[in-house]
Amino acid sequence: MRRSFISMTWTPGVELEDAQTMVRTVEDVYGILRRSFGEPGQFDPLPIVRVFGSWTIPACPPHAVYGSMDWFVTHSLDDTGKRISAARFLENVRLEPWQANNPHLDLCMTEHVVVDDRGSTASPLGVMGVSQRSLASLISLSPLDSIANPDLRKLAIRHVVAHFLGLLFDVPIVNRTEHVVERDGDLFCSHECAMRYTDSSSAALAFAQQQAASNQIFCDACQRDLLAQVVGFHYGLN
Repeated sequence: MRRSFISMTWTPGVELEDAQTMVRTVEDVYGILRRSFGEPGQFDPLPIVRVFGSWTIPACPPHAVYGSMDWFVTHSLDDTGKRISAARFLENVRLEPWQANNPHLDLCMTEHVVVDDRGSTASPLGVMGVSQRSLASLISLSPLDSIANPDLRKLAIRHVVAHFLGLLFDVPIVNRTEHVVERDGDLFCSHECAMRYTDSSSAALAFAQQQAASNQIFCDACQRDLLAQVVGFHYGLN
């Protein structure tokens, strides 16, 4: 299905600096990918990025269904009322009216603890984020609060954003057999790359530092996958 834009949002408690880090990381990834599409203006299949932030529809009454990011949070909480349920959040994204009218990709960041309560992967522990590939990725900043140094925390956030952006585009691609590992039914890269399996703040920081030292976000294989997926979304091949 063709998905022409990425909706970039964050929940109300996300600090502006963290939101800006997310936006700039996506811009940096786009800058890298554009180099492979020829001269500027020739061909650019990258989905438009629409930054809605912590949005509210002014014309909607308070607590209106799909009327604000607050509504999304409230209706995505688990039974404790304190953590975001991956299953509920992703179902809310799937059913939102804008998906029916104008299919798109959703990239969201939250300060809340996120629990992955989907099927066989269900766990009561907070996760770095969750993704339903080709639809939505939700990033949790909560695990990264353990990183006290602001610069190191920002570096780790960049890695996590690039990682969940890649998952959003379904990278590594499902039929790839080289330099991949399987975890919980999902494929991840085994190279020094943003698409490595990242399940903790310490892993996110370590991977981010390695990538910064090598001045590389994605390995060659994942970058090829990402380029192919971008073109596929542009033409509606996914």
